[in-house]
Amino acid sequence: PEDNKKFVFWSIQLKPVYEVQMQDKIQNFEKLHPEYKVEWIDIPINEAQKRTLASILSDNPPDLVNLNPQFSLLLAQKDTLYIFDEEDLEQFDPKLVNQLKFEDKIYALPFYATSAVTIYNKQDYDRCFNQKPFIKTFDELFEISDEFYACTNIAPFAGSLNENDTLAKILAKYDVNYFKDEREKNNAFELFSKFNNMYKKEQLPKDILTLSHREIIEKYMSNQASIIVAGANFINMIKKSSPDIYEKSQIALQLTGKNRKYDISLMNLIIPKRSKNIDLALEFALMLTNEDNQLEFAKLTNVLPANKYALADDYFKNCSEDLYDKSRCISAQQLTDVENGEIEKNQTTVNEAINKTFEEVLLDKNSTDKTIKEKIEKLSQEIKKIRQN
Repeated sequence: PEDNKKFVFWSIQLKPVYEVQMQDKIQNFEKLHPEYKVEWIDIPINEAQKRTLASILSDNPPDLVNLNPQFSLLLAQKDTLYIFDEEDLEQFDPKLVNQLKFEDKIYALPFYATSAVTIYNKQDYDRCFNQKPFIKTFDELFEISDEFYACTNIAPFAGSLNENDTLAKILAKYDVNYFKDEREKNNAFELFSKFNNMYKKEQLPKDILTLSHREIIEKYMSNQASIIVAGANFINMIKKSSPDIYEKSQIALQLTGKNRKYDISLMNLIIPKRSKNIDLALEFALMLTNEDNQLEFAKLTNVLPANKYALADDYFKNCSEDLYDKSRCISAQQLTDVENGEIEKNQTTVNEAINKTFEEVLLDKNSTDKTIKEKIEKLSQEIKKIRQN
């Protein structure tokens, strides 16, 4: 029957930037498999999860889907995904593959990565700290925040601390993953109380608990924050919308913690178990992520390839001093030292619990060391329960 000859691929917001190139790949693929017609559907990011879940649980899912690891993991836990073999993984950066494991099985192929960089007002920083080298860690941020604020009267730092997994990622840089032992709880206490300290002294924006990524950039562009950690894709936005702030800006490695590891955001490709064309889906996924195609994709979109050969290209080693260009080399450098990001089941619920506790600490006008420690103890118990479910 006719409908067996359709191969369906869903992506997330690749149009219009990658449209022409993708159509080209599709035509080449159809030449190799003339009996198939590729149907490419590009979905807005805010609809991706809902539409994917409904389709994967149906009898007629797409053959290949572009998703994020957290949501892919949920699907893997429901046993709805094809599991990849070692030989399918040869072309990928092993550190990225590691982030897509559940119970030691690989449930997705990495598609591309991004790694945020630190963007800061160099003019202010140099004026306040007399040409001292820029900070590298959150600890150093806490150390300089009083002086920086006194010097500029501007919040030294703005971040989307309560959005999704931002806080969990900062905690992981201090080896706090599950709040399970005293060392982890002490590290968490230190971070929470230092951020709380900054917040109470107005060294973080008042609305830090509700800021989206875009709003952080706006704070930076309107000179209401001196340091932000953000995706390289925002650099051009600053250049366009606020050329005077852009002129004063510089970029540096992402702020890290005690373990000096960087975090990344990853997009991946999954094959539903009920796909009618599993072999074709694998072939199409490996074609999309081969060295040439990944390099082309990275050049168009300023993301990092998941293909290790593409990542080794000089394009990620030789960058000019232009901030957008330079961010590419910094991001690629960060990929050599990433958090082992194997995701826990129920990670989203864990993140929500962390964010809620952090919010309680910041909004409590009378937070003391004792009350913060109690809240962290309570959070530790809650996470233990979540992980047992």
